[in-house]
This record gives sequence, structure tokens and C-alpha cells, in this order.
Amino acid sequence: MYCSRLSVLKELLSETDIEKIEIYFSSLIGSAKTSITVSKVVEATNIPANLVIKALTKCKENGLLDVAYSIRCPNCEMLIKKVSTLAEIPHESFECYNCEEEVEIQPEFIEVIYSLVDDDCVFIDGQQNDSDTSARSVAPENSMAQIFQAGGINEYLFHPTDDQYSDLSNLYSRVVNASGKKEKGDTLEHLTAVLFNLCTAFNAAGMRTSTNQIDCFVRNKLYLDYGILRNIGARFYIECKNENTTPSGSYISKLHSIISTTNASSNGECIRFGIIVSKKSAPKTFKAQAVKYYLSQKIVIIAICGKEIKQIIDQKGNLLELIERKATEIMVDSTSDLVQAGLYDI
Repeated sequence: MYCSRLSVLKELLSETDIEKIEIYFSSLIGSAKTSITVSKVVEATNIPANLVIKALTKCKENGLLDVAYSIRCPNCEMLIKKVSTLAEIPHESFECYNCEEEVEIQPEFIEVIYSLVDDDCVFIDGQQNDSDTSARSVAPENSMAQIFQAGGINEYLFHPTDDQYSDLSNLYSRVVNASGKKEKGDTLEHLTAVLFNLCTAFNAAGMRTSTNQIDCFVRNKLYLDYGILRNIGARFYIECKNENTTPSGSYISKLHSIISTTNASSNGECIRFGIIVSKKSAPKTFKAQAVKYYLSQKIVIIAICGKEIKQIIDQKGNLLELIERKATEIMVDSTSDLVQAGLYDI
């Protein structure tokens, strides 16, 4: 029988495959405990790579494994940098210390390495030892790109626990029951910040500039040219409107103006994404207005309403999936229901 902590894998793997993973974990000693990769688990267990990726991700989410990210030069294949969080992955290109070539970080060059967490889930003494510091390419199945593809980047970066979904439900109730202008504004802004902070890639908080109060400023710590992260950019603004009537079209105009002013004062493209979070759905004119801004300035502004936030909470939906779908609708000016078409889950 496998360790009880590995029961989190029951929805992904058969009991036989879970036991294979436990046997593999049990066989590791020394540096092998801190250099677990998808390819090594596949070789040891003969479990398909896509299932191993999901299993290791699930173990990480449940505290059985830690994760680190090794960045290798695509030219000379030397290890350039090893970091323990997504936020530490460099945003800008830089020069490789070994071959002196310019390196632009892409998910294909980032190797995801897991390590066993010491806790009360004790595995038997092992036999294997492993240490690998030589120059080598990143095996495709070990790359961040492959892990994003197998489980989906949105799922990898946004996976609240049951307790966190419960907390969101309580905060949503406070938004609905709030009275008075200040309480209404404060409760929705707090819910929005908590929701976006549950995404591994984001830091969210209110912010004041010299000319405006930003309800929620979001920093994208994982600024990679991949998936929805490509469209969001390094930072974005959120405006919150907790009103019992449909928000007027002036709200999108105001947010667009704030973004445009920020970009003008920074002498470059500082902000290219914005969100209006409102209790009620956006007006019917919103999409046409948003498409116009995108076509003229490549600024994407989407709207998320209270009903959609409640759907995320009640159905344990994915915030990034919702953001990506809504951004896609603006950028391609879609007239189809992308959820009904099977392209998105929410």
C-alpha cells in the first residue's frame, strides 16, 4: 500500500502507478532527492509523460514536492541560473557567462526540477544517487513549456485550495451584502486583490499614482512570451465598480485614458492590459468599444462581472482561463460563444 500522502494522486493514476511512484521516491538518496524530473520518473515507472507531469504538479500543490527552475543557455547548454520561484526567472534577455551569447528566456530553456519535502510521509531508505552539473540540453519533457502544455499554463498557475475557494465565497457574500459607497467599493476591491493574488504569477494591491487612484494594480511576475502571459504584459490595471446598475460606457473610457496617460508619461509601452470588475454585467456597447481600443493602440480591456466571479468560486473555475477567453474575444473580435465551441471551459 502506498503512502497515504500520495492518495492525492488517486484521481490521476491507478493504484499500481501510484505504488510505482512511491517505490521511485523511496529509492532516492543524496542529491537524487533534489533532482527529480519528469524524464527520470518516466524512465523508472514507465508511466506516460503527460500523466507524470500532472502527478508531480499535484504533489507540488499538496506539499510533497518542492520545485526549482534551472535555466540553460540554448547555445552552449550550460546552466546559467537556478531559481526557486517563478518570480525570480529573469524578464529581460542577458548575456551567457560561458559563451557570451545573448539569451532570451523561453519556456523551452527552463528545466523544472522537483525535490522531496522532508515531513511525516517517510519513504524507505533508497539506493539511487544522482548529480548532474554538466552542460546538456533541456529534455523536452522536463521543460516548462511541456509542463504548461500537459496540464495547461492556466491550471499550473491558478489552483486554489478548497479552503481558499471557501474564503473567496465569504468575501463575495460581503460584496453582495455591502451597504454604503465606501463599504461597497472596499469589499469588491479586497475580493479582487485576493482573487488575483491566488495566481502564482501575480501580485495585486491598490496603488495611487500622482494623478489617479488605481483600485488594483497587478504585477505579472512571470513575464514570459507564452499563453495569456504574452497578452497581459508585465503589469496591468483593474478598476472595480460595485454598483447595482449596469456600469456605463464611461468606465472603459476612463480606464483606457488612465492606461494611455501612463504609457505616454513612461515614453513607451508600460501598460497594455486592463480589466473592469463590476457587480453587474458590462453594457452591450462594451465589446465594440474594447475592440476599437485594441485595433488602434493594441490595448486590451476586458470586463468581469460578479456572476462570473461567483461561477469561478462555485464551480472552482480558473481565473486565467476566463481572462484568456475574454481577451481572445476582443483581439479577434469574435461573435461566437467560445465556451460553447469547446475552446474554453469558462
